[in-house]
Amino acid sequence: MDAPHAAITAAGDPDLWAACKERSVIRLTLADGQMLTGSYTSRVGLHFLHRTGRDLPLIGEVTGPYQLGDVLAVDVVRTRAQVLDDAYVRLHGARVPGREPATRDDYEHRLQVLAHTMAEAGADWHREMQLHRQFREVADRIGLAASKRTWLLNAAKWAQRSNAPPTMADLWVEPVASPSCLARPRPQDFDPDPRARRRRTGLPAQVRADPFSIPNILHALRAASLKARITRLGDSPYDRGHIQVDMPVKGRSRFMAIAERGWRGRMEWRVVWDGNDSVAGSKRHRRCLQCDDYARMMEVLRHGRLGVQADLFCPLAWRRTP
Repeated sequence: MDAPHAAITAAGDPDLWAACKERSVIRLTLADGQMLTGSYTSRVGLHFLHRTGRDLPLIGEVTGPYQLGDVLAVDVVRTRAQVLDDAYVRLHGARVPGREPATRDDYEHRLQVLAHTMAEAGADWHREMQLHRQFREVADRIGLAASKRTWLLNAAKWAQRSNAPPTMADLWVEPVASPSCLARPRPQDFDPDPRARRRRTGLPAQVRADPFSIPNILHALRAASLKARITRLGDSPYDRGHIQVDMPVKGRSRFMAIAERGWRGRMEWRVVWDGNDSVAGSKRHRRCLQCDDYARMMEVLRHGRLGVQADLFCPLAWRRTP
C-alpha cells in the first residue's frame, strides 16, 4: 500500500480537497476536534463523507457538505487506485495460472482453461462467480458472442461426465438451438484482430450447389415474397435447421420448415404447423392451408432453389435418387 498523503492543516485552504478523489478513503479532522473516516464523494462541487461502521445504519451514513471553515485537515488513508484494486481482487479472486493470451490459439486455450476450472469449482459458488468474471473479462477482449461463451461453458461441464466431443444435443435440450442462444465458436472468433473476426466465410461448395440446402431454401422463400427467417440451427448449420415462414393471416399463423440431412446425404424437408392448438388456432390453420403463400412455400420446398449451378468439384450427394 502506498504511503498516505500528508495532512493539509491550513484552515480555509482552498486546496484542502485537491488530493481527494472519488471513492478514496480519507480522514477528516474537524474544527471541533472530531475525527471522521470514510469514503469521499463529491457532488456539484460539494464535499461529502460516506461512513460505515457498527453503530451506523446498514447502508452507512453520508455527512456533509463540509465547508472550508469546518475542516482543519484531510488525510488520504487509501487512494482511489488502491480502493479499486482491492475491489478487483475481491471480485475476481486469485488468478488462474497461465500466461496472458496474445494469439488466436492463446485466447481459445485460456477460455477453455477458465471454463474447465469453473466446472471443477463444484459447490463453491463464490469461487465460481470469481472465475466467471475472469472468463468474462478475457472473452470481452475479443468480443466473443454470448451464445459461443455458453458453448464453451456447457462443453466444460460436459467434459466432467464424458470424454466424447460434445454435440448440440449434449449441450442443449434439442439437436437445434437459436444461434443467439448456443453456437459452436469458429476458430476466427478467437482472433484478437477484429477485422479477422468480422471477416465472412463463404459457404462450402456442396452447400452452394445443393438447391435444397438451408441457405438456398431461405433465399428461394424470400424470392417468392414470403416472410421467412432461420430460427434454429444444428451443430453444423448446414445439416440441420428450422426456417419459420409467416402466413398472411391475423394472429399466430406460421409454419416451421424443418431440414435434416438424410441417410443418403441429401437434405430432407418437412413442414409443421407452429401456431396454437386451440379452436381459434385450428381455424387459422385451415385458412393458411388455403392461401397462396402456403402454396408457394410448398412449391419451393418441393423443387428447391431454381437456377443453382452445380460445382463440378463438389460431392454429388445432394442429387436426388429415385
